[in-house]
Amino acid sequence: METNEKQQNLIKVEANKEQLTLEKKFFENQTKEMTVNMTIQQTQIEQLRNNSDKLNRIQAAIFKYSTFRVDLFCPDGDCQTCPKEWIHFKESCYCFDNSSAPWKTWDESRQFCQNKNSDLVVISSQEEQTFIKSRIEYYYGEWHGYWIGLRRINNNWTWVDQSQDTLGYWKNPESSENFVVIVHDGPLNQSWVQARNSFLNRFICEIKAFIF
Repeated sequence: METNEKQQNLIKVEANKEQLTLEKKFFENQTKEMTVNMTIQQTQIEQLRNNSDKLNRIQAAIFKYSTFRVDLFCPDGDCQTCPKEWIHFKESCYCFDNSSAPWKTWDESRQFCQNKNSDLVVISSQEEQTFIKSRIEYYYGEWHGYWIGLRRINNNWTWVDQSQDTLGYWKNPESSENFVVIVHDGPLNQSWVQARNSFLNRFICEIKAFIF
């Protein structure tokens, strides 16, 4: 009798051990599943947080503009630093007109830029001058170049943003013409040519980059 009772108790112990082992595996699997789910949720939360931060940055950047062209900077809802095919440098975007003739007068070129919510380029440093001169092409003749946003007003060289020029990178400083093109040929600091408004040239537009 005693032996049978011991055997039955042993069987019960083994059964309990097997049940505990099964329960342990079950809880281990549950824990793994919960860990995976938590990781997925944390990733989703982080993605939502990043998206929210990005939207806040975009909104803050838009508020810096008096008018903001969504079609230029955010085609198909995907915002970019510069409009398509414009070139980013520092805090600005540049559009280099490399079209074939007929080209444009200074006034026509400026109107084209303004229609794009931009204006003719304002060159404010030698670094910017270097960048622009490296991007323009030689075409037609040595006096043909790209209109920039500089003109003579009351005998003062004034940029389209109303600032006064302090660089004076003239190729023909003795000229009496009132508008300016930058040409490919010549030294970096002697590449601005004074020209008539009616002279037909390519041009460079500049717009503030959309940095967010």
